[in-house]
Amino acid sequence: MESLKIAIASDWFYPKIGGIESHIDELARNLVLTGHEPYVLTHDYRYMKPYVDNFPYHVVRFPATLYFRKYHSSVGFSQFWKINEFYKREGFDITHVHSIYSPLAVAVSKISRGIRDVPVAATNHSFYGKPPLDFLIGPFIRHHLKRIDTFVAVSTPVAEDTRNLLGKELNGRPVVVVPNGIDVKKWRPPEPEERERARRDIGVRDEIVVLYLGRMTERKQAHRIPVMMREALKRSGIPKSKVKLIMVGNGPMRPLLERNLRETDIGEITELYDFMERGRLLPLYWAADLVLMPGILEAFPVVGLEAMATGNPVIGRNESGLSDMVVHGTTGLLAVSEEGMAENLARVFEEPELLVEMGVRARERAEREFSWEVVLKRLLRVYRMTIEVGSEVDRLYLTYKLMRRLG
Repeated sequence: MESLKIAIASDWFYPKIGGIESHIDELARNLVLTGHEPYVLTHDYRYMKPYVDNFPYHVVRFPATLYFRKYHSSVGFSQFWKINEFYKREGFDITHVHSIYSPLAVAVSKISRGIRDVPVAATNHSFYGKPPLDFLIGPFIRHHLKRIDTFVAVSTPVAEDTRNLLGKELNGRPVVVVPNGIDVKKWRPPEPEERERARRDIGVRDEIVVLYLGRMTERKQAHRIPVMMREALKRSGIPKSKVKLIMVGNGPMRPLLERNLRETDIGEITELYDFMERGRLLPLYWAADLVLMPGILEAFPVVGLEAMATGNPVIGRNESGLSDMVVHGTTGLLAVSEEGMAENLARVFEEPELLVEMGVRARERAEREFSWEVVLKRLLRVYRMTIEVGSEVDRLYLTYKLMRRLG
C-alpha cells in the first residue's frame, strides 16, 4: 500500500494514561515504521501542564473554550474552526477517530467527512450497554455518528454492542472487528535471572503472585478481589503465606477495597500501589504468576494483552471482550460470576503447574493473533476499504444534493 497521510483523533491521549491513549501511541508509532504519516489530533490537557510532546510522529493540540476536567474532554467553536482550517492545509487521505463517545473524535468525523470529504473510520473501544437515559442519549449519539464510513470494534462483544446501538441508522455501514495490538518485543516473558530479580524486588520467593493492574471502579470490580481471594484460599486449603497479591491502581472504589482487605485479612499478603507509568510495569508482570481481571464489560483490555505477551495466564470474567482474547483452559480461565472466579483461583492454587502451561500458550497466542505486525495489516485493509467505499459515498451524496437543488 502507498504511504497514507492519516489523522488520528480523540479527546484521550497523553499525558493522560489509559488503554486508548497507549493504543493510539503505539498505532502511530507502527504507522511511522511502515512508511505512513500519522497526525494525532487532540486537545491541550491544560490542567496537566507542564508536559512535553516528544513523539516520533506529529501531535497537534487544539484548545477549546469549554474544558470538562472530570471527563478529560473539551469542545468549542474556535476549536472546530481551527481543525477545519488544519484539514484544509494538510490534505489527509483518511481520518481514524478513537471512541465514538469522544466529543472531539465525533466533531472531527463531521468536519472530515462532512466538510473536507475525507473518509472516516471510527474505533469503538467500549460498551454502550443500556443506560437509564437511553431514550435520550441513544438518538443523540446516533445522529452525530452519521458521518462515519466504517466502524471498527476492538472485540466481538463490542461489535455486537455497536450494532445494537446504531440499529437501522447503521444503514449498511460495516462494523469490523480489529483487536488492540501489543508490542511483543517489548512485552515479553522474562529470562530466568530477570524473573528472579523482579520477584526479589517485591520480596517474594516461592509464593504464587497474583497481579491486578487498573482503575478501581465499580465496573472493574477490584474491590471484590479480597473476597475472591479469601474464598479461593479456603477452597484450595493452601496456607495464606503461599500467595502474594499485588494491586496497582486507584479510583473511587479504592477506599472500599482497602476496607475489604482489612476485613478479609487478605491485606496481610497484599502490596497496594498507586498508578504507575506504563514503562514501570514490566518487572511486575515478570514477577507475577497470573493476572486477575474481575471486571465486567471489559471491551478488550490492554492489561490482558500485556499479561499474555509476558507469559502470564489471565483469570477473568467471560461477559466481556476477554472472551475474544483468552481461550478458556488454554491461555487462561474465564468465569461468569464472582464464585466462578474464586473456583478458578482455587484451581490454580492447587495446580500451579497449570499456570506455567497456560502462560506459554498465552505468549504464543499473543504473538500469533495480537502483535502489531498482525493488527496493523488488518487496520490498513480497513483504511483501504474505507477510502474505496468513501469514494462511492461521495458520488451518491453529490447526486443527492444535486437532486435536492433541482427539486
